[in-house]
Amino acid sequence: MPNMTTVLELTNTQLIYPDGDGHVTALDHVNMKAESGQMIAVVGESGSGKSSLLSVAAGLLSPTSGSVRIAGMAFHDATEAQRCRIRRERIGIVFQQANLLGSLKVRDQLLITDHLRGLRGKALRQRHTHAEELLERVGLAGLGERKINQLSGGQRQRVNIARALMGEPVLVLADEPTASLDRQLSCEIVDLLRELTDDTGVATVMVTHDRSLLDAFDSVLEVRDGRVSVGSSRPLSR
Repeated sequence: MPNMTTVLELTNTQLIYPDGDGHVTALDHVNMKAESGQMIAVVGESGSGKSSLLSVAAGLLSPTSGSVRIAGMAFHDATEAQRCRIRRERIGIVFQQANLLGSLKVRDQLLITDHLRGLRGKALRQRHTHAEELLERVGLAGLGERKINQLSGGQRQRVNIARALMGEPVLVLADEPTASLDRQLSCEIVDLLRELTDDTGVATVMVTHDRSLLDAFDSVLEVRDGRVSVGSSRPLSR
């Protein structure tokens, strides 16, 4: 794949929690990279460190040691204000539960992220077109005026994905986005993430428990007791 750049890089990263008189090592000297246009799956048993890995990558937790870089910017020793800015401008997060606001229509679920980024007035109104384009891209064309309770579970997760892309991030982090979906919808959501990764050039890192979905990914990282290894991969031939 031409012009690939490193979007996410963890170097010798540790995350240690206090636990009574001792401690728990959630991440143990982790080294990993995610490149632009690459889609990486993170798999492992419950409690292995998958969620900790995603939380550190998102800047929601600071590592005990080691480094985290997003598009070359140091994330590990940034202030909370700096981490919030990097998340707003560089990272899109797809949660396991869509966490959509019941009082907002579909289009407004996307536009509120621009409001949180500080856009106001005319600049915010001009983003309506971008929101509509994203809804079309995720297969929800014409549904911008729908209320959330009028959508299926799969449609809500598509809104969740569109919302994550609203800020034009370089990195998308997805935490078990298919966990509550059936087999067919799970495949559709992963295929959608694959298509969006290819089309936009973002780096996508997705935690999943469903190993039957792994053929869609470029690389698979196995997490065991806080340590990360490459489980399997396929060539970047797109």
